[in-house]
Amino acid sequence: MSDDALVKEKTTPDLQWYEDVIEIRGCHLSLPQIKAAYRELSALNRKEGEPLVNALIKPDDLSDEEWSTRVAFLKADAFRLTVSVMGFDGETAYGETESIFDSKDLPFPIRTVFFTNTTAFRRHASDKEPRNRFSIWMSFDKPPLFDPSAVLSEPTANNSRIEIHADNVAFFRAIQTIVTRKILAKKKWDSFIHAKFAYDVGLWFVAFPYALYWVTIYCDYFLPSASPHSSFRVAFYIYGLVLSLAAYRALFGYLKWAFPVNVLEENEDSATRHRLLLGGIVTSLVVSGVKSVFTFIF
Repeated sequence: MSDDALVKEKTTPDLQWYEDVIEIRGCHLSLPQIKAAYRELSALNRKEGEPLVNALIKPDDLSDEEWSTRVAFLKADAFRLTVSVMGFDGETAYGETESIFDSKDLPFPIRTVFFTNTTAFRRHASDKEPRNRFSIWMSFDKPPLFDPSAVLSEPTANNSRIEIHADNVAFFRAIQTIVTRKILAKKKWDSFIHAKFAYDVGLWFVAFPYALYWVTIYCDYFLPSASPHSSFRVAFYIYGLVLSLAAYRALFGYLKWAFPVNVLEENEDSATRHRLLLGGIVTSLVVSGVKSVFTFIF
């Protein structure tokens, strides 16, 4: 039997393709949750492969028993989901069953979990991809603590996504449903800080007014209009605002580092004390600002 039989092209003139890329962002995940998604996707993939294998024609040089063994082997081996679990130090654990998620040899903390239905298929199809295929990347990377080169208006960089390419709409919709129910279900409350323009919204509606208020207060305190040094008020405003907005940029980067895009429970992130520190900083800024405003008004 030729390996190309698994990928024999269809001749339907009105063949339609379905493609989608779904970003996986702002998710709180666990290995049991990922394992459950893997199990459902694996069952769906095996079901999708059965008619393809059943449609193969038995070669003349194989007996019925040999052919039955070959068919069973193809169903079991060509339609697996292969998994790679990668750590931050470059170590990788590889598997083709859901038991990998229970392994004690996983490289903790885990940086990326990747699985796909293409790898197992290609080894039986002359390195060609299946017509109905998908790949999932779940990344638990943190952005740099301080990255002056970053364009903070853009969403925080993270490669977590699922790519689907299919000519079977039922398969296509089933993949979308499983991913939505199993992987995208548990969202983090703080995911908005990684969205596009989150930095700009915080800058123009929170940081800049807050900085302008305090610079004005201190400028009037240190350099009142009647002061002989009042000519320095403009310089005080400029440097005060520049330093305040630089501090906001650093604080925002620190915030994104402490609250990463995606979280894996089993990684036991050590940034808890940083989150408490950030909470204390934000609380003190809010309290001091509100107290000052009320004192000024009343």
